[in-house]
Amino acid sequence: MTEIDVSSFITKTNQCLEYLRKNCPDCKLIYRPHPDEKEELKVLNLRDFAIQRDGQTAEEFLWFNKNNIQSAFSVCSTSSIAGLNIGLNAYAFYKYFTGVFHGAHKIFVDKYFAGMPDSFFVKDLTSPLINNRVTPRPDSNFIEKFREILSSNSGPLWFIVVENRFLLAISALAKMAKQNFPNRPINLVISRHHRWQDEALATLQADFDQVLIFPRHFYSLQPSKLFSAWRTARRIKKLRIEPSSIFLGFAHHSFIENCFISYHPKPYKLAFLPEKTWEITFHPVQAGFDVAQLRSTGIGWFYSHLLEPLLGLQHTKFQQYSSPKPLAFIRLEHPLEELYDQVLLFKNWAGQGD
Repeated sequence: MTEIDVSSFITKTNQCLEYLRKNCPDCKLIYRPHPDEKEELKVLNLRDFAIQRDGQTAEEFLWFNKNNIQSAFSVCSTSSIAGLNIGLNAYAFYKYFTGVFHGAHKIFVDKYFAGMPDSFFVKDLTSPLINNRVTPRPDSNFIEKFREILSSNSGPLWFIVVENRFLLAISALAKMAKQNFPNRPINLVISRHHRWQDEALATLQADFDQVLIFPRHFYSLQPSKLFSAWRTARRIKKLRIEPSSIFLGFAHHSFIENCFISYHPKPYKLAFLPEKTWEITFHPVQAGFDVAQLRSTGIGWFYSHLLEPLLGLQHTKFQQYSSPKPLAFIRLEHPLEELYDQVLLFKNWAGQGD
């Protein structure tokens, strides 16, 4: 995040760390760096904190250790939202950081955290922590709908994902499918980037009938990357996929998922994405962005008008929001509702599990 008062961020983060030392005296204190952190540890006062950097996603760490975790904290990480939704005391210090974040990224974070309960936010460091743990409840409407889709489409399931933070949701859906249809093949398709760890990928091999790993393709005019994209597209096009299959896409704008839905139109297609991602990506004005600052790019035009038509893919729309470090807006040109049989949105927070 480039539009940030770095000095104030460091000062306030250290104040928050001191707050935890005082308010969690009987707990083991653990600091888990964001995957993209590099030099931040050098400027933070992490006295009494154990530093863990093991490649496991925050969501997985919270889930597998939830019986031993009293509370989970971040400044503005989606992992805090995940923690609250799996039944932990979970908090964000974001509202204590007033005046630290600016510009497009502040608009993004403000929108992403909108609607979270007041007890989720630590607004000042003079108040004690309030227990905000809730008991998650099953979404009976979704469970019944998912069973109906599985019953109506008898083929294998194909989960398609880029961000490894969605693995918990994928694991839950796969488990649900196995419970209802134990002999149904379940496959995982990964568009790999630097946050995927080899050890985690090896573990997944045992959990799915197939794990297909493709390189992540992003907008680039480098000949080697264009050739790589063509090779990936050809490989996906040649896959033998039963028409009664179900695609469960968690990466609606990714090159890999675009290949699957473009080359294999007969399977039943489900798109899964966070509700806030939906609002920000498809309704940027309502989210608070100035549409006049959205700029189309030459490379986006090349993909949409030349490469994607040449490969027989759905056209994408790539724009950047003016900023010191431009914020990317990427979406398929056609509405998701036209390309997928159903679009399902994850709510950040649905109250007491309803």
